[in-house]
Amino acid sequence: MLGKAKQLYKLKKQATALQKELAQTVIEATSPDELIKVEVGADQKLKSIDIDPSYLLPEKKEQLEMQLKNVLSSALSQSQQVAANKMKEMGGLEELMGGM
Repeated sequence: MLGKAKQLYKLKKQATALQKELAQTVIEATSPDELIKVEVGADQKLKSIDIDPSYLLPEKKEQLEMQLKNVLSSALSQSQQVAANKMKEMGGLEELMGGM
């Protein structure tokens, strides 16, 4: 029973360390025209969005929406890959679960 408690403590400690590292890792994605920049944490939380004022015209609404969607998708995809790689570095899910 004590062994399981130690394993659970170790698992929680590793998970907390991973969460902290992912939150501190920032991925930046930029539109091809470099007028939109998005920053996302590897924990998949949006950090910032920067849109050039030239995009804020009514006639550019559709273009802005499309570019923003593409940039956000790229940033989130990159953050997922970073998270997966960091988990692999820690030995993968099986290692984190401690053979449970």
